[in-house]
Amino acid sequence: MLVSESNLNYELQDIYILDNGTFYFFDNFIISEVKEGVLFDWEMAQEIIAIAESYYGVGQKIAYISNRVHPYSLVPQDWLKFFKAKNFISAFAVVSYSQQERSNILLERLFFKSKIKKFFDLEEAVKWAISEQLKYDDRKTTA
Repeated sequence: MLVSESNLNYELQDIYILDNGTFYFFDNFIISEVKEGVLFDWEMAQEIIAIAESYYGVGQKIAYISNRVHPYSLVPQDWLKFFKAKNFISAFAVVSYSQQERSNILLERLFFKSKIKKFFDLEEAVKWAISEQLKYDDRKTTA
């Protein structure tokens, strides 16, 4: 399900339409919908990081949901670059609609230091992301 087809539009704060996909910004999470056939690499990730830092502030952690409505490829080794440079993700979810995407998640888990939660329903992923962000915020305030 596309974000535009969901009931999430009332919570939507901003949309960034880039060459590689559309990124939906909410209060404390981002949903990405990468275009079909894109090879999502470190350079593209840097563009999203810069937008997120400009939008939420440098050092602010947020939840990230990859809504994989279109098939695309990732450069798994670039996860290592991402975490060496900046880690602004408090929780990471993938919404998968195909068997191939489910297999890709297994590969990504080899490179991603934190847990990747997989879902088959966008709205369930959003509920989880909000819950995880609240847990992160609680840990931050009690530390």
